[in-house]
Amino acid sequence: MISRLFTHLLLEYLETFPVVAVVGSRQVGKSTLVRQPIVGASRRYRTLDDIAAFSVAQSDPKSFLDADVPLTIDEVQLVPSLLREIKLLVDGDRRAGRFLLTGSSDLDHGADISSALAGRVGILRLPPITLSEEHRATGWRHWMEAANTKRLDEVFAGHRYPPLPLERIVTGGYPDSLLAKTDRSRRLWMDSFRATYLERDLRRISDIGNLAEFARLMQLSAASTGGLLNQANLARDAGMSPATAGRYLSILEASFLITRLPPFFANIGKRMVKAPKLFWNDTGLAAHLCGIPTAERLGADSPLLGRMVETLLMMEIQALLPLADEPAHLFHVRTHDGLEVDGLLAVGNRHLPFEIKASRTVTASDATPMERWIALNPRHGPGVVLYAGKDYQALSKNVRAIPATALFLR
Repeated sequence: MISRLFTHLLLEYLETFPVVAVVGSRQVGKSTLVRQPIVGASRRYRTLDDIAAFSVAQSDPKSFLDADVPLTIDEVQLVPSLLREIKLLVDGDRRAGRFLLTGSSDLDHGADISSALAGRVGILRLPPITLSEEHRATGWRHWMEAANTKRLDEVFAGHRYPPLPLERIVTGGYPDSLLAKTDRSRRLWMDSFRATYLERDLRRISDIGNLAEFARLMQLSAASTGGLLNQANLARDAGMSPATAGRYLSILEASFLITRLPPFFANIGKRMVKAPKLFWNDTGLAAHLCGIPTAERLGADSPLLGRMVETLLMMEIQALLPLADEPAHLFHVRTHDGLEVDGLLAVGNRHLPFEIKASRTVTASDATPMERWIALNPRHGPGVVLYAGKDYQALSKNVRAIPATALFLR
């Protein structure tokens, strides 16, 4: 079994908050995480997928929550009314770790956790298994902690790294997909996941009458992963109103299937593009929706290769942010005069711009956008080009090229 980096973060939450909610897409490993002996010892576990437990939770929530030991409740979004009763119990006894909840849809969206448990709950969003978890890597920490190019040179220079494994784009990070023994068994699992989401989970989150229309938007948005979100164009291509497309995108976001990466705003005398970038949280699912069954289909001539590599690495970084020692946030940069930087990683008081390249070679010109940005924001940097090659390189005064595998497979 792949060890999750988020286990220790969960334990910290349980020592801090009376209620902890582990939320994430279905089949991402939430139940496995909360039932680990290191987490589940001395806790009573109840799942609302069990019909008997579901019935009691609905009809008699006080009895369901009555326990002389800390309680773990799996799939709590199935009975949102439990949150009100948990609030009353916690207000009378705020011992840390009393309740550990899991949910397959965003509780802020589906069960109004903000008003029900405000100030009482710590929320841990569990992503699909990351490359760093799969390979027990720690290289990403060196980048997040870097304050200058000298530090990057000390850590990464003089080594050769393996090329980025494109098959990870197709397998994604869902445990059953990642660990599937054959391409066929993985495709069968993906088909089942998609059908279950459309036919069961989706109806719990929202009243969707036209599943075919929603499925069409899913496929179109998957093909747009890594791009600037233009909701009007997406709606036009899907044959629906912008309002409907917006509602469907919000449902995908509440289901933890997509992320809208916000733009960075700065007072630099330039007009900044305000639109977010759209990313699918798991490249395996996005590739499946785009009809890409194997890594061989993502050759150098594939129009989706660049988008998929950017999605893989951007969502890897996004997933690891809660593990940083300082507050960390991720943005993209785009100005109306054409300056574009794929990502801006804000960790503490450091702002680290970076570009993502699917190619296995880089040139000095790849540093240009970041050098332009650093010239406008002298306190930002160092800049990094994450690419699919093997060698660490100095591209310019403030920018270094780092093989992606040095961060996520090291």
